[in-house]
Amino acid sequence: NLLAWHVDKNFEYIYIAPPQYEEMWLKALQLVDENINWLTEDGSVIVQIDPTEYQEVPLQNLVEAEQRKYGSTLLIFYDRK
Repeated sequence: NLLAWHVDKNFEYIYIAPPQYEEMWLKALQLVDENINWLTEDGSVIVQIDPTEYQEVPLQNLVEAEQRKYGSTLLIFYDRK
């Protein structure tokens, strides 16, 4: 599982755009939330999904900051709390 690999640096942006309709974005987002040091202090996570997939996600270290819809694509921006 690539997401379970040890990450020895942090990133300003993490972009999550997995195959649609499989809820993989939820698992990836929760993994980043559990490993918050993957993000810089002012880093953001950007999730790309179909708007019909959207659901609120309870997170410990991230907060939903913004949504942008482009046709059949929804971008959700999460920032560190």
